[in-house]
Amino acid sequence: MILHRFMSNKEYLNLLMGETLTNTTNHAANGQRSTSVGFCFFIEEPDKAIHWLSTIVSTDWCVTFDIPDQLLTKSRARYRDPEKDLARGILGDPATIWRTEWCLQQYSIHTVRIIKADDQWAHYVEDMEKQLVEQLGPLGQLLLMMR
Repeated sequence: MILHRFMSNKEYLNLLMGETLTNTTNHAANGQRSTSVGFCFFIEEPDKAIHWLSTIVSTDWCVTFDIPDQLLTKSRARYRDPEKDLARGILGDPATIWRTEWCLQQYSIHTVRIIKADDQWAHYVEDMEKQLVEQLGPLGQLLLMMR
């Protein structure tokens, strides 16, 4: 299955060095609204997924993988809805959406194939914050302080 994952420089470097990466985090056990366990991958195009993932994952790299289906577990997670949450997020709880994820608890370059790695989203959050301040001035700065 062709999937994507945003990750930190450290995770990407460890992967390239041939390390077996392990993550047994049960995201539901941490009070999050999720059925996911371990590393999470998404099927949506990265330029769409960045909008709901950008404030909770590292965006240093977006790596596209070919992962054997038998290694994956299908799950669901609730994220902020980037199309509806601005007004609600300011006044109360943000709007949310459910997304399908595919998870695994261990992987390496020996078990998955890297198709592409892209660092174009490395400064996405900082760029969005800068735009918010430029467009809204002091109100934008206040919104950033409130989150």
